[in-house]
Amino acid sequence: MTVWRVPRRSRIGGWFEKVHSNGWSVTTPETSERALVDLEVLNRRNYAAVADEELRNWSLDYLNELQIEMGRQCNVRCHMCCQTDFDPGSKQAEVVWKEKLRPGYEKAKILTISGGEPTILPGARQLLTMLMGEYPHLMLNCITNGVLFRGLWIDAFVKQGALVNVSLNAIAPELYSKIVQFGRQKDVVTNIDALIAKRNATGSSLKVRISTVLLDDTIHELGTFVQWAADHGLDQVVLNRNQLQDLRVDPQLVQQYVGEAYAAADRNPQLEVQHLDDFDWLHAKRNGLDPLRPRKAFQQEVSACSTAFHTLSVNPHGWAFPCCMTWYFFGNLVEQTLEEVWASEYAYRFRKRMARHDFRDCRVDCEFNIRPINYKVAQVRKAYWVYKRDPKLGWEKTKRVMGLTKPQIDLPKEELVRIENTTQSQSV
Repeated sequence: MTVWRVPRRSRIGGWFEKVHSNGWSVTTPETSERALVDLEVLNRRNYAAVADEELRNWSLDYLNELQIEMGRQCNVRCHMCCQTDFDPGSKQAEVVWKEKLRPGYEKAKILTISGGEPTILPGARQLLTMLMGEYPHLMLNCITNGVLFRGLWIDAFVKQGALVNVSLNAIAPELYSKIVQFGRQKDVVTNIDALIAKRNATGSSLKVRISTVLLDDTIHELGTFVQWAADHGLDQVVLNRNQLQDLRVDPQLVQQYVGEAYAAADRNPQLEVQHLDDFDWLHAKRNGLDPLRPRKAFQQEVSACSTAFHTLSVNPHGWAFPCCMTWYFFGNLVEQTLEEVWASEYAYRFRKRMARHDFRDCRVDCEFNIRPINYKVAQVRKAYWVYKRDPKLGWEKTKRVMGLTKPQIDLPKEELVRIENTTQSQSV
């Protein structure tokens, strides 16, 4: 069996080995090997021993990965979505992705494009075209719902991609329709199969994975989800915990489904199943049970999480974070330069905390969080930082967590059909 974790070298799961094939101009193995070596050095570094002056002025030369959320607009509505804003106007400012991040493009090895839904965001397509033309050394990741991932997107990621993550969320068509409003599962599956077929035909080393959020409605599909990925020739599966609500299914039954997922992973050692042991551990811990298998995070050598030292994640409003698993921000790229954000006082404080294994502002279920604080305390700290950054967003998030709002739309059937037909033709 192979139950894998997201590689420490890249939170999104970036993969770097590229090969020349069929005339494609792709990143060379030599360049990829240097990227791996650089990251291995960063991951092994004893950050607690770094001089305070160097930590305070942390060099941009260490930047290895950029994660850019290009906007909030999306062509589907998933009923467990934490997003409260789907306005087309909530998008990454051109000054950020066209100008201010250019020093980062030159330094980084990996870049992740996400949304909203990137395939319907004009800025995301423009960014993709720019990166392919001007920064061919960057290995690209993408997070998509897959409905419109075709054409240019398939061509670009087969050529220069490291990873494509498709949020499939359910296998049974009736469950998919319930969970993903306006989604078209047949189109998603067709696009996944086309991507894998082209990847295989060209010899590209692109990795393709599917992800799901573990819900009351779909937890029984856990083993089926893993097996489906193997049957369709995917490389990875990611199992995410629902951030809005804990499972209400009988805990013993949930463990049965976890066991079925482990069994599916055992049958398919070529498939990387990520976060299954994390979920197993957290579910058992919160329900007074013993996990079915040990959590690998606590079998690893204890070391500082290196992500904050080599990664930067930017949301659509320019706020920059050390990664996607914390609510603590470094600064805002609309108002500051990349260099100012990267070496800000906030960045210094956070990295200093990481060097001494202080995870007070990190999600407790993060696989790199070797000293998680109390879950409720973490949620309170998260609320504080969200309200500090954006009080309106904080209130909207609070209402969503309390169940007072939902992402899916209640409209007459005729209007829903009209919206669906419009949104599905928005590919840019």
